[in-house]
Amino acid sequence: MARVSSKERYVAKVYDLFRKKGLKLTMDDIATELKLTKKTLYNNFNSKEELMRTVMQFVIEDIEFKINLSLSQGKNAIEALYHTSSMMNRTLEQIGPLLLNDSSRYLPDLKVLDHTNRVSFYSRIIQDNIERGSAEGLYRKDLNKELTTLFFTSAMAKIYSWNGSYIFLKDPYLFHSELIRYHLEAVVNDDGRNILRSFIQK
Repeated sequence: MARVSSKERYVAKVYDLFRKKGLKLTMDDIATELKLTKKTLYNNFNSKEELMRTVMQFVIEDIEFKINLSLSQGKNAIEALYHTSSMMNRTLEQIGPLLLNDSSRYLPDLKVLDHTNRVSFYSRIIQDNIERGSAEGLYRKDLNKELTTLFFTSAMAKIYSWNGSYIFLKDPYLFHSELIRYHLEAVVNDDGRNILRSFIQK
């Protein structure tokens, strides 16, 4: 069994703390909450910014791992995307709006969940899914892969704009689920629509 370093243990604990109280905490606050000395924190992280970035990188890697796992569990492109949608809704709920909001405020360059970048992990997920669905004979043959990906990822980006526009979404989890359905309704052919209907009716 691989040995877990003290730094890795602290990252998991600080992540849980950030989810509950946000990123505005000072290193003194974090040390007190975790019942550590500030010196112990600084022995593992050079600054609060390094600590924040390490924690958020942990979040990103966890999300990407879960997405890949969800995609692999789908019997076809449509089922894979539905699995991913369910997983993302659970993950967003676990992270919570406070941490997502604070990450965009304190670490704007990090773009924790950037769906608009065409070379991002998330854009590649959609492009790969389009290619898979097309190869399986479930998606339309006349799809413009680049534009379809951009349409989807631009809409997804709204979920993570925790800068005031969030209030218009009301329920980001419902938004995400409906976006998946909207996207699939647009890309499936007749064979794919039969499979899609079976998911909608569940």
